[in-house]
Amino acid sequence: MLGRVSVHSILPGVLTRAASAAFEAAGIRHIAHGTGNAVQAASAAAADPHAHAVVGPYRSADVAEAMEATAPAGLALLAPVATWAGVTRHDEPGCDDPARDCRTVLRLVARDTEVAARIAGAVLAAGERALVVAGEHDYGRQLDGQLRLASLPRADHAEDADLVVVAGLAGEPEMERAASSAPLPVVAFDGAQGAALGEREVRVALPYAPVDGVPTDELLAGVECARRAADLVIRALAEGATDRAEMLIALRRLGGFDAHGDPTDPPVWLWRADAAWKLRPDRPL
Repeated sequence: MLGRVSVHSILPGVLTRAASAAFEAAGIRHIAHGTGNAVQAASAAAADPHAHAVVGPYRSADVAEAMEATAPAGLALLAPVATWAGVTRHDEPGCDDPARDCRTVLRLVARDTEVAARIAGAVLAAGERALVVAGEHDYGRQLDGQLRLASLPRADHAEDADLVVVAGLAGEPEMERAASSAPLPVVAFDGAQGAALGEREVRVALPYAPVDGVPTDELLAGVECARRAADLVIRALAEGATDRAEMLIALRRLGGFDAHGDPTDPPVWLWRADAAWKLRPDRPL
């Protein structure tokens, strides 16, 4: 049966190689599309009568576009590293134009809303208040809204704050504002890496927990998530999933996904950044 099954992937090279190695070892036909045209690749997968699942794409925006082809075909799409809330939700900040997934997408990491909730919970538990520095762009506004949804205790001025939460992107104007708040410690969302934030304690909240034996650069690139996505598909096939509908049911059960396709209780960790932005694990949130 496995010889007649195919699994497609829409991933960058290092993630493609991780998934391909797993599928090859299991004797499953793997069709790798790389990162060219996500919609074209998804359409090819949807039209393949032997395709049982798609792993990828990498970026949240590409996942949303790919689902326009895979969801109507009932084809499971496993998103290894997509964090935009709109991939699986329509009722959270940043979901003005959510993906139309028909409950066929399964996300392997915590969405941004969950990361925001963990940050807010940690600040609240510590009895602290945070100065929020958010970018005037979609990503910054989305994260700011998610922090408000999570009831993050806030300070309006640096002198009244215990820390700074940075919701922005390196190279954008908000990083100058964040830098001016030194020496307050920083907790930043993904996207701040590489910014000049001054001499201070800097941590980044990321939806990855350290894994023994996996180099940090590979882990944070999503290699382990690609392996896990491939492993879930392999396990579902081994347990007898014979068509796309059965594959979706098996994947939901094996991966512990909720009704939206999000992982239940996913890891979120603080990663400490040194002056050169080399990250090392600090603690879970």
